[in-house]
Amino acid sequence: MKKNKKLIAGIDLGGTNVYMLIIDTDGKIYAERHFPTEAEKGPEAVILNMVSNLNDLLKKSKILKKDLWRIGIGSPGPLDSKKGIILGAVNLPGWKFIKLKQRFEELTGIKTGVDNDANCAIYGEKWLGAGKNAKNIVGLTLGTGIGGGIIIDGKLYRGTNYNAGEIGHMSIVPDGIQCNCGSKGCFEKYASATAIANFAKEKIKQGRRSLITEIVKGDINKITSKVVYEGLLNNDKLAKEVWDDFIKYLSVGVGNILNVFNPEVVVIAGGVINAGEKLFVPLKNEVKKRAFDIVYSVAKILPAKLGERAGAIGAAGLVLFEGDFYGL
Repeated sequence: MKKNKKLIAGIDLGGTNVYMLIIDTDGKIYAERHFPTEAEKGPEAVILNMVSNLNDLLKKSKILKKDLWRIGIGSPGPLDSKKGIILGAVNLPGWKFIKLKQRFEELTGIKTGVDNDANCAIYGEKWLGAGKNAKNIVGLTLGTGIGGGIIIDGKLYRGTNYNAGEIGHMSIVPDGIQCNCGSKGCFEKYASATAIANFAKEKIKQGRRSLITEIVKGDINKITSKVVYEGLLNNDKLAKEVWDDFIKYLSVGVGNILNVFNPEVVVIAGGVINAGEKLFVPLKNEVKKRAFDIVYSVAKILPAKLGERAGAIGAAGLVLFEGDFYGL
């Protein structure tokens, strides 16, 4: 490593697993690992385990702790990213008003920044992935729900109290499906990976015949978006109906995003992007019908590139490029 390059630890704290890497200011990755979060043990145990794994990763990579410049952590929200306090993460039981930034700095002696995990993932794509060289980017992660992140003029847009980007909770169907957030008709209830599976289950419960039932051997609880896609590839009528509806709802959300933000790039992440052209070709066709021509003409709708590394890379990128926000 050249002397003028600095090393940063990027950590993606998830409800099930933690992904960690050491990266330099040019984006070169020196070491990485992932390990179980063990969230049931409580916040302090999780934090101590993260620090222990970081120390071990440095040791095994023959990197001195004094050479680690900063630490960036992506965490489930809601959180106060300015102060690095987790206000109450749904997937992390007991994580209420946890001073993650302060605790990490106490245990490591290294300046640390904490931000929303979806923001970090999108920032990772901006720095080293599908949004590289673009200044205006909106990212969507289609998974259990829909995570989002917004980058305007090259900087992460956080909002007034740092909770912007909850794209999955814009309502696209008035009085639609009840969402866990308390609202109805939320985007993620119609266009997430979970939504694809739920719509297929519902149709089968209503008595519809489908190859999907054979794929899961009659256990409809085993239906996932991947199973629906398998049905689609085998020309199953029900699977095609569900997929077409998913594309329609996704296009409503993406069309809204184009008209509101006029981005250069919309990055879509999550397992569903493995569908490739069967996702992106019809999606672009539908979005074109919903967005202004002048806005659509400059926008690229692209699959994410970084996979599971995105959040950790983005957490490192944020403390590198926007360190002032975290008081670093």
